[in-house]
This record gives sequence, structure tokens and C-alpha cells, in this order.
Amino acid sequence: MVKIMKFKDNEIIIEKYLNNLDKFVLDFLKILEKHSDYVIVSGYVSILFGRTRTTEDIDILVPKMNLGKFSELQKNLKNKFWCLNSDDINEQFDMLNDELSIRFAKKDRTFPNIEFKFLKYPIDFETFKKKIKVKIGKNIIFVSPIELQIVYKEKELKGFRDFEDALHLREVFKGKIKKEKLKYYEDFLRKNERQK
Repeated sequence: MVKIMKFKDNEIIIEKYLNNLDKFVLDFLKILEKHSDYVIVSGYVSILFGRTRTTEDIDILVPKMNLGKFSELQKNLKNKFWCLNSDDINEQFDMLNDELSIRFAKKDRTFPNIEFKFLKYPIDFETFKKKIKVKIGKNIIFVSPIELQIVYKEKELKGFRDFEDALHLREVFKGKIKKEKLKYYEDFLRKNERQK
């Protein structure tokens, strides 16, 4: 059960029991945030706010980094996580630069995993620029703006799970969602659909 304690434009404070998926995400973020800013998008955002469903991956977008910075990140990840795509740092980095994602999981596991990718599309940069801080006790997670998450799920992805995720967010944030922001993100997606 998630209790929304405070909701502002760029910050949400919640009370919740941290489940194993939350702990997995926080373990990864504690390492990542020493090397890069980030934003979490897609299904985990709904799960973070109490939606009961499984997910195999957590989508994390980061600004493009150079090989040296990526190598430092990888060195710190190696104690707890492994890359499912390749053991070779250069291959991983080439995949990221080819606008592909790479996946990290806890050692000796494949699920859940982090789908890690560089910012690529205008919507990625918009999401990153407008990300919101979610505080859970002493933990902080940066996620996509709620209105953007709803619009992207309803207008862009349009899968059954996506509609359910969007509906869940609409219910949890009932009375707090700003219609002008929904409209802004709908227009943004429409204007930038050719740039994907």
C-alpha cells in the first residue's frame, strides 16, 4: 500500500513498504548516481506508486557519457551486477552508442533487470529535463512526470498493460493531475512523433 504524503510539481513524498523490486532498483541507483543523473520511465513508475503487477525490467535513461565514465560505472557495478548483453565493456558501450539498450541484473540472475540506455529521442530529453523526485523515507528515486507517463502510455505505447498503468496513475493522483500538463505532453508527442 502506498500513501501519498505530499505532491508538488517536482517532488512526491510517499510512504510504502519497500518490496524486493524496490530494493533491487535502489541498489542499482546507489551505484549509478555516483556516476550519472538518470530518470526512470515506463512500467516501474506505476509499480512504485502501488500498482500490483510484475515486470521483468526497469527502464532507466541516462545522458550520454564517454567510455571512461562508463568504465568507472561498470567497475562499481561489477561487485553486485552483471551485464546480460556482453562481458566486454567496449561492446556494451558500442551498443549504447548505436542507440541500443543494455541490461543489468544481480549476479547469477537474469530477472528482474535494468534496461539501461542513453537519452535519444526528444521525449527522452523532455522526460529527463522535467523528472520528478520521489522520496521514500531516506531514499530518493527520479521518475518521469506523472502526466507525461500517463500520456505516453495512453497515446504512444497503447498496450493493455500500458492502459492499466495509466489508469492506475490517474486513480492514485486523482485531483492532483494537471490537465494543462496532459495537453502539453500530448502536443509534445504529436509534434515530435517523426523524430523517433
